[in-house]
Parts: sequence; C-alpha cells; structure tokens
Amino acid sequence: MVKKLAVVLCAVFVAGYCQQGFCNSGQRNPASPADAEFLQKITASSLNLPPEMEIKLDNNVGIQFALIPAGEFHMGSPSSEESSQSDERPLHWVKISNPFYMGKYEVTQAQYNIIVRTQKECKFQGDSLPAENVDWTEVNSFVNNLSNKFGLKFRLPTEAEWEYACRAGTNTPFYTGQTINDTQANYDCRGVYGTGIKGIYIGMTTAVGSYRPNAFGLYDMHGNVWEWCSDRYDNKYYDNGDMVDPKGPSGGKRHIIRGGSWKDDPALLRSADRKAWMSGADRKNLGFRVVLELPESNTTKL
Repeated sequence: MVKKLAVVLCAVFVAGYCQQGFCNSGQRNPASPADAEFLQKITASSLNLPPEMEIKLDNNVGIQFALIPAGEFHMGSPSSEESSQSDERPLHWVKISNPFYMGKYEVTQAQYNIIVRTQKECKFQGDSLPAENVDWTEVNSFVNNLSNKFGLKFRLPTEAEWEYACRAGTNTPFYTGQTINDTQANYDCRGVYGTGIKGIYIGMTTAVGSYRPNAFGLYDMHGNVWEWCSDRYDNKYYDNGDMVDPKGPSGGKRHIIRGGSWKDDPALLRSADRKAWMSGADRKNLGFRVVLELPESNTTKL
C-alpha cells in the first residue's frame, strides 16, 4: 500500500510539474536557480525524503548531502562563451533521469581519515580542509569503504551529474552569473573573467563551505580543489554521447576532473570546463565529493 501510494504521488508530481511547462524535452529543467530550489523541495516532498541529510561517520564527523532532483539541461558551452574549448561542444541536451544525493561539500581530511583509517598526507593540513593529493585508487578505496560501512551505494558523480548539479538551473559560465570574484570562490583571482575584477589571492585551499552555495545547496563547485568524476575522457565524446544519463566513453587512459581549484585562473572554474588526469595523479589541488544513490526499495532507510 505504501509503495503504491508513493508511485501515485510521484505520478502526480511529474504530471503537475510538466503542466507548468518544465518537462519539454530539449528544454532546461530547472530553467533558473529559483526553479532549482522549487524542484528540489517538491521532489523531496513527493519521495518523502529530506532535501538535506547527514551520514554520521563518528560522534563528531558526518558527511552532509543535498538532494539533487531529476531534470534536463544543456551540457557544454556555446562557442561564444569566453574561454570555451572545443571539447565542450557541441552544446547538447542531456537528461538526468533519477534523483540522487550529492555531498554538499568536498570530502574533508577529517572524513577521509575516518573512512580510510589512515592519516592522509595533504599539502595543506586541516580537518575542515578538503582532502587533496588523492589519486584514483585512493578515491575509490574511500568510496568502497564508505559503501561497505553503511550498506548504501556511494560513488563519484558522473560528469553529466556534476555539471547539472553545478549549474543548478543556470546557463551562464558560472552559477554565480557571467563572471566570478574572490568573495564567491577560492581561485587565482589575480586573473579576471569577462567583466570581473581582481581580488586577493589566498594561495591554498580553504575550509569547505567558506563561500555561498548554489541553488541546490552545494558549496565549492567552483574552485578550492578539482573534483574527480567517474567518467573517462574523450575530447569527442559530446559528438555522439548518450543523451540520457551519460556515463562517458567505455575506454580511455584519463578520468574527468571538474570545477577548477585554488591555483587556477577563473576560466577553468566555468561550469562547462572539463579536464582530465591519469589515474595516478595526486596533486595538491585535486580532491573529490561523493554521490549517494537512492535505494531502489523502501526497505533500506537513509
């Protein structure tokens, strides 16, 4: 009975939202930050899930998550966007068909050390600073240990999930708009983007959550540390990649990283910017955040 009621509620939610004009294929959905906040709340309500939640790792440390609703967006960048690169094109429609939880913050050193049970040697030490110098093997060890500890499915975001969550209803170069400044993200603000202004360069990572979040409640999607995604890299993948829940090419020696870092020019922080590193890369500006998949049945409680 409970499951049937949940199905009915979801059907009513989808029908009602589509009647408002948000579900036309090829259109952005959500189409603005306000839409993103609304869609997040109504998805949480329809699924009887909290829009934000925390997984406690011990008595003092937990990982906080924000619910990211299903939706549709234009992935990549137009050639008219300043600093746009050829591997960000063509600008194409992508559908994220299932909601998921995404870490509100980059994984911190305190969180990493609890789950991996070792003291990570980071360039910049601090419990609330992002874990960095983490290569592909270390990231996957963390994700696997976390999944085994709680019996839930944790993983890295796909590249499409990352960009969709970063944009949060925007189609501008940044979720902050047409430009970005040093009050909005941690990057090398001695350089400027568009009509932006120079700022005070910090020259290191900052505590996660030091800047305002986007409309989905995610922090530091621009700057601080680059973030590993699950996809392998192919500079032509957008030409013929999947349009629904793309997971990247089947092969390739490098994995996608997104978001830019504390030592990068603002152009590399753009929502569409994509870079890739070899699996063994472990640099002082490279970290990650995790995704929690929703259980397929209501037998597992979050």
